[in-house]
Amino acid sequence: MNTKQKLELALKDAMRSGDQTAKNVIRLVLSNLKLVEVDHGKQDESSMIALVQKEIKMRQESIQEAEKGGRTDIIEKNQTEIEYLKTFLPAQMTEEEVRQIIQQIAAEIGASSMKDMGPVMQAAAERIQGRASNKLISQIAREILS
Repeated sequence: MNTKQKLELALKDAMRSGDQTAKNVIRLVLSNLKLVEVDHGKQDESSMIALVQKEIKMRQESIQEAEKGGRTDIIEKNQTEIEYLKTFLPAQMTEEEVRQIIQQIAAEIGASSMKDMGPVMQAAAERIQGRASNKLISQIAREILS
């Protein structure tokens, strides 16, 4: 079952149970997915995962802004939504697992300096596919290549 199917099934469950938060979050993600599909055609699993990650990142940014304004209600709401959205992501890799994959990639393509960052990041994104944040991947790649 792909992420879109999981979201649609979760929406039905949320509607049956009356979970307003889950229903609103899933509807928003599905509507954003439809917008992307209209603009760019049918999406594969990795792009659906990227969309869920983008939604999480948007909520994290909202939390940061709400902290500046002291809005605990918004912080709590966004944290709840983030935890719910994380259930649609694949199991996250540890930092050590990501490090091993990037070291393998660097050895395979002969990467030895920051000039090779692009190819390493591209290969890592293909292998890791949403199981780690791009920020973590980039950070580890920089450590290894510098």
